[in-house]
Amino acid sequence: MAPERALDPAAPGRGARGSPRVLALCVPDLPLQRLWRARGEARGAAPGPLAVVHEGRVVACDPAARAQGVRPGDSAVQAEASCAGLELAPLDAAADREALEALAEALLGLVPAVELAPPDTLLLDASAARLAAPRPGSPPEEAEALLLGRALALAGEMGYRCRAALASGKGPAGALARHGRGGARPVPPGETAAALAPLPLEALPGIPPDLAAQLAGLGIVEVGALARLPPETLAHRFGLFAGLLLGLSRGEDPAPLAPWEPRRLPEESFDLESPVDGAEPLLFALKRVADRTAARLAGRGLGATRLDLVLRLDPRGEARLAIPLARPGAAASAWLLVLRERLLGLRLEAPVAGLRLAVGEAAPAPPEQLGLGERPEQLRALETVLARLAARLGEGAAFAAAPADRHRPEVAYRTGPFAGKEGRRRGGAASAAASPAGGAGRRRRPRAPGEEPASPPVSELSRPTRLLAAPVALVALGEGGRLAAVRCQGRTHRVLALSPPERLAGEWWSEPFARDYHRALLEGLGACWVYRDGRDGRLWLHGFFD
Repeated sequence: MAPERALDPAAPGRGARGSPRVLALCVPDLPLQRLWRARGEARGAAPGPLAVVHEGRVVACDPAARAQGVRPGDSAVQAEASCAGLELAPLDAAADREALEALAEALLGLVPAVELAPPDTLLLDASAARLAAPRPGSPPEEAEALLLGRALALAGEMGYRCRAALASGKGPAGALARHGRGGARPVPPGETAAALAPLPLEALPGIPPDLAAQLAGLGIVEVGALARLPPETLAHRFGLFAGLLLGLSRGEDPAPLAPWEPRRLPEESFDLESPVDGAEPLLFALKRVADRTAARLAGRGLGATRLDLVLRLDPRGEARLAIPLARPGAAASAWLLVLRERLLGLRLEAPVAGLRLAVGEAAPAPPEQLGLGERPEQLRALETVLARLAARLGEGAAFAAAPADRHRPEVAYRTGPFAGKEGRRRGGAASAAASPAGGAGRRRRPRAPGEEPASPPVSELSRPTRLLAAPVALVALGEGGRLAAVRCQGRTHRVLALSPPERLAGEWWSEPFARDYHRALLEGLGACWVYRDGRDGRLWLHGFFD
């Protein structure tokens, strides 16, 4: 039943004749926008006219250059003659593709799959838009409009101005994004052909220029005119490919998306307008690259465990910083607190002309479902403190202890990173199992006046929450073998309760030991963990039950 439903034209997420619902994002003048973004310049705010050239021809130019007569297609010599002070930047196709991949990486947080359609377009799987509906029972158009708005907003946060279109099929959606007005509203499945009709033939993806010229010679210059032709005649006269274009012109494109998968951890760079030697201007630029890097990482469901910051010095040289993080995370606000800590204590030999922030190491960081009473702001505050300690004291200065298979208590643990919420839950369950409800949760009979305090039952024996770095010697006080009080560091404390002994012994092969541990309730000290050494009978304080 499932495959038949997937091919049903009326099924959710499908358009006419099984065409998938696709959200296309086109980045117009991508080479120019990439240069603006790298320099931290807003659209239209460049300090001077700028044009991108390839093989001696202008492929893109900014508003300042257009105002002085420069147009795409002009030769570089003609452009420089038309515009005084024009800056010519060579086309970098590899850098443009990397920019397109970075934007796709961030958009993976909104949709299940993204396909690259170079040189300037991304195709997003919009079949799951209904899962982001603002309320149950919302119409599909409302959910798709919400997804379209979120995609445009995220692209803006990444530093790109885009045109968008949501329609049925990859080809129609890409044509509407590149050549249509786009962005107003999603195109309903039954209206894709009508939306494509006023577009020029060049909007259809993959149409050869010679075929477009032949059709134009017959007066067919718009997609709508092509869609009205009979398919048999068109295929007979112009070939099979013309018949496929006819299907596209009618809004029919059942081809599935080819998902793109990122292969490297993200990194972002920023060129400063002029070299700076203070931490505060650097933090302004660092916030921008941190926001973009975190968005790309969150789109992949990863969290950074180490950040690598490279400061490019002027006139030459660089400074490198490795910033460890306490827990995997993709929150730029938490990163900035740690980065600020490192920058404020950094002494540079020269001003900084640019910076690059890269994710050195990452780990899966799936979303967590909060339970009743949980406060995520407290966890974020703890993570920030741990990250700042690691940045100030060094990696490994703050750690979590986990049980180890050792007999001697002071070495019966191993160090490791702080666990996430699921790990804390498992740890809490283990702690509860160590103190069964049959002992810890059992009600006690009230003690009568003059009655000796009862010893805690054996079932309450557990390990202390705070272990001393070195045991402290105690002097036992009492008569007839009964422990009534202890003297610790010059002060006397009455023993209010004492559990039966728990024998811990072993390690005969290296440093043999034998100890009888008790959980004691000492006046003025609280619940303590004390032991009597089996070799000489001396009494020692080893920990506290806080």
